[in-house]
Amino acid sequence: MPRVLFGVLLLVHGAIHLAWLAPAPNDPNWPFRWKSPWLPSVSEETLRNVFTAVITLMLQAFFVAALGVWGVAFLASAWPWIAAFACVLSFVTIAVLWHPWFIAGPTVDLLIAAAAFLGWVS
Repeated sequence: MPRVLFGVLLLVHGAIHLAWLAPAPNDPNWPFRWKSPWLPSVSEETLRNVFTAVITLMLQAFFVAALGVWGVAFLASAWPWIAAFACVLSFVTIAVLWHPWFIAGPTVDLLIAAAAFLGWVS
């Protein structure tokens, strides 16, 4: 059962990033915007283009890692590395497009990576 739940966690954490790809509501507090507090001179179009690709790759990596966690034979030994790669992409996305509401995201990324490499998922 822990493997099933961990695989679901990988999918859910990855899916949360889809909020950047959804149309933004007319709410000024909506955190999933194509702007970076660290790179104010980079256009929204550039951020959207780059991070749409990054998010797409990250979603695929989280999905493949979940399959490995669930026991797909040729992914079973590689899933920790794939999950770590997905976490790095997630961390970079969250860091560059930072909003204070995202504080849980990097924490989840670190916990997923720790679980993958410290054998917490059995």
